[in-house]
Amino acid sequence: MFRISVFISVILITSGTVFAQMADGRLKFQQGQVFEINLQTKTTVAQQAMGQSIDFNVDASGIHTYKVTNTTDDNHTLNHTVNRITFSFDGMGQKQSFDSDKPKDMNGQFGKPIKEMLEKKYDMIIDPFGKVLMVMPESFTASANDSRMAVITNMMKEVVDVVQPPGKGKASFFNVIPEKDGGLNLGDAWTQSGETPAEKFESAYSITAITDSTIIVDYVTNSNTVTKAEMMGNETITSMKNKSAGKITLDRVTGIIREKTITTDSNGSTETSFGTLPVTSKTTTIIIVKALQ
Repeated sequence: MFRISVFISVILITSGTVFAQMADGRLKFQQGQVFEINLQTKTTVAQQAMGQSIDFNVDASGIHTYKVTNTTDDNHTLNHTVNRITFSFDGMGQKQSFDSDKPKDMNGQFGKPIKEMLEKKYDMIIDPFGKVLMVMPESFTASANDSRMAVITNMMKEVVDVVQPPGKGKASFFNVIPEKDGGLNLGDAWTQSGETPAEKFESAYSITAITDSTIIVDYVTNSNTVTKAEMMGNETITSMKNKSAGKITLDRVTGIIREKTITTDSNGSTETSFGTLPVTSKTTTIIIVKALQ
């Protein structure tokens, strides 16, 4: 009888250990919940021109929220709003700062384009793992280019991108662990790739830790981007090769992101009417997610 009890105990302990190492990507929302996403990013760019290096520095932040307006076993409906955008810019002998919470700044030269960003709201329906089933509206009409914002918006792409709704069939912000029968184990890895008119990327993910309260996912992304802007009445085209590495911390119970860190090193060139100028940049980003209710 003692041997049988020991055998059963070993089975239960082993089963518990295996269970403890499983990661299920199914998201668990509650109706009425509001999630605040605080994105902080710092970018440094060095551009070569006429034998000299011109440095640009931009610190930017974006605070946006998702409210859970409906949730079922099959899908979740979320309403997205951008609440605040800030940035400070230092380059080419100029220093600029902006905070959308300050009326003086909103009435200044950057107020109009930022106001347009803050007014863009959308609803999306995602499946239990965070893939987009429907978005309303599917996209926003592009605003007229503002040369005053061109350099800054290109350097705070992560903040500007939070305004745009994800495409149908694409991963939403909350999609991290892919769907798999039985879930994933510690050490499991997967890949993701995609392409937009401005970017082509490939990402590799792996689960590096599972605790009682969190799941840790490490990832590396390689991408190529092409962006166009208008500077002093002339079009510029910047082509960059980017390598990003980071870590995602998920809540073990709900599968919802708690924190995401990203470090991106880039190099490439900008084509201008003055010729082709080499460019290098480094961006660090920290995203913190807080449940407000």
